[in-house]
Amino acid sequence: MPRYFEIIITGRQLAALVVGVALAIAVAFGLGVGVRMLQQPVNQGAAVAPVPTPVWQPTPPAIPTAVPTPEVAAIPIPAATQVPVPTERPRTLPAVEAAAKGQPRWVQVAALGRREQAEGVRNRVVALGYTPRQVLVQPAAGGRFRIRVGPFPDVESAGRVAARLRAEGFSGAFVVNE
Repeated sequence: MPRYFEIIITGRQLAALVVGVALAIAVAFGLGVGVRMLQQPVNQGAAVAPVPTPVWQPTPPAIPTAVPTPEVAAIPIPAATQVPVPTERPRTLPAVEAAAKGQPRWVQVAALGRREQAEGVRNRVVALGYTPRQVLVQPAAGGRFRIRVGPFPDVESAGRVAARLRAEGFSGAFVVNE
């Protein structure tokens, strides 16, 4: 779960920060100039001959040599003559089968008093990788809204999901048999 931090700076603190940065830049510049002056040799009146500056002369462009390209033979592609094979009908998910038997397992993430809060928790759970179809917001008694993930075919798989949700910061996640 990402954590966010907020930095609050007053006007005086901001001004002090700007002055401090400007002062640091001025000190670094002064040190650079001082070091440069120490590195230059001191001229003691002796005539120093000017060092000739090399003159840039363009080099003639290289003449590209012709490289023979290999011939690529075209590969004939046979026409589609195969008959499509019928595929097997997909099986229903074990969780859906368990739900159809009347024994689904759910993981309740939270129960909140406002629908907006419940939708916010639902969006956080969906952001963890669960599909929106798996995460439901259900009205409950007392004007509360339950956020549940599921259904799961057995207690073990529901328990693994509850443990993962607790590790992600939803400390109240638990398995429900409904």
